[in-house]
Amino acid sequence: MMLVQSSSKIFKSDFSVWKKEKSSLVNEIFSDKINIELKKSVEIIVNENEAFDFHYPEKSSILIIVLYGEILINDFEKPISSEQIFTLQSIEGNILKIQNHIPNEKADILLLEFKNKKSETFFSVENLKLNEKNTLIQVSENLKFPNFIGLYDGRKEQEYILYKKGRSIFGMVINGAFEFQNRLMETRDAIFLSEIEILEFEALSENALILFFEV
Repeated sequence: MMLVQSSSKIFKSDFSVWKKEKSSLVNEIFSDKINIELKKSVEIIVNENEAFDFHYPEKSSILIIVLYGEILINDFEKPISSEQIFTLQSIEGNILKIQNHIPNEKADILLLEFKNKKSETFFSVENLKLNEKNTLIQVSENLKFPNFIGLYDGRKEQEYILYKKGRSIFGMVINGAFEFQNRLMETRDAIFLSEIEILEFEALSENALILFFEV
């Protein structure tokens, strides 16, 4: 079967520009202020015994995935680890204080900022169970659009049919290597695909972890 190439933009991790903000390192992977649900995607490395302040605008929905370590957010008492997902829906703009919770170790997080169409403010911590391989698992029930994460064995292939016509895909390889809609993507590479109806991908390494959103 011949794959029709869709319009895309790839963000290669090899060309990432990391900026120092106080005691943290920040890599802004993706930013779009106008057109789509996804406004921003950033990876943040918080140094030992330090905190990072993330300023978000009004009508925001924030998703945080811990890639390494543990964090505390604002005044919430329980730490958040890589086995959990934090989401915040907010009508008003404010600041998220992300505190590194483990002494003498860095914390590495992926933060995504979306439009929030809800007229309420709340936060949630959900468990992330990656105990089933080679299948797509919903990242969060609190996002109002399709969102998936999957852990794959090498050479496993999958097709994903978009729920809504006219939507785009933002995808990121957390670990390993994939062929994603006929494009090679490796650890921390991201991609934005538009004009797409069916997404095809294949894992090229063992325990390859992928994340994507239909926006």
